[in-house]
Amino acid sequence: MSLCQKASLLLILFLLVSCQRTLNRNEFLIAGTYLEIISPDPRSARIVYEEFLRLDKIFNKYDPDSEISRLNKNRSISDASDELIEVLELSAKIGDLTSFSFDITCAKLYDLWKDIIGKQAISFPHPASVSAAKNSCCKRCVDIDEKNNRISLDNKNTLIDLGGIAKGYMVDEAVERLKEEGITSALINAGGDIYCLGKNRGKLWSIGIKDPEDPGRFIKRLDLSDAAVATSGDYEQFFEYKGNRYSHLINPRTGYPADSGVVSVTVVGRSCAVADSLATAVCIDGMKGLSDTIFKKSYASSIFIVKIIKGEQRLFIIDSDSKVKRPLADSDE
Repeated sequence: MSLCQKASLLLILFLLVSCQRTLNRNEFLIAGTYLEIISPDPRSARIVYEEFLRLDKIFNKYDPDSEISRLNKNRSISDASDELIEVLELSAKIGDLTSFSFDITCAKLYDLWKDIIGKQAISFPHPASVSAAKNSCCKRCVDIDEKNNRISLDNKNTLIDLGGIAKGYMVDEAVERLKEEGITSALINAGGDIYCLGKNRGKLWSIGIKDPEDPGRFIKRLDLSDAAVATSGDYEQFFEYKGNRYSHLINPRTGYPADSGVVSVTVVGRSCAVADSLATAVCIDGMKGLSDTIFKKSYASSIFIVKIIKGEQRLFIIDSDSKVKRPLADSDE
């Protein structure tokens, strides 16, 4: 099985772009993430790949020498990069915006559930373990001194997990590097976190949102330019326990798997980091977690939610002007 075929099993978004000869299409696997670059400019792949390698040294929690690993281990660092500071500050903003259904300080809680995700669980974690891990979350315990590039964790039990935002941020930064080099047309796809730079030879880039019940078809086609799109969902990552199906997404407020009934959320906006984190938050909280501020401050331009209602799958399209609900079978392609 090729790299592209392997990755297609993981992607929630898929590209409606054929492999035309006039486009350069390159695929990489970096830090466990499938990275795809499509562009008429042959320089794009190298620029994006090198930027991902650079940022991986900051955000890769599995690398003991990365900045995030050193912060978690030592509780503080005095040589923090501007990039890490920016992501931590943005994470705090998204946390406030979502009433902290997006919370980067819950690494211990997320790790507690990680071992049983995607397989038959013998048992849930003990309630006392869940409570202890949940208590390690401390949304106001990340202290940032920008002037001295110093970051410290004020709670000795708190660990940081940037898995819901770092990948999107890396896409955003790679786009900036392309712009600096005068490249005006490219599509970057990092495991489903996508940015469409410019146009595809004069036409909009086309992205399809997968049908959670039938991944071979799409339920909505998005035609985009200079826009980010990210999807979060539980239909490809979940676990079963006592005959019930549970999401791999953990609600940091309850300490248990999300039960919003949402199976897929796709966010379109200007920033892939913001789209990435918002998609996760809305998947956890459902539509009740949507704030008008998301649209008023242009954090997102539109949000597509697939939810199960009385056994029927429905698509909700939400933006600053309207809230539309219709059966999946009637949705536009």
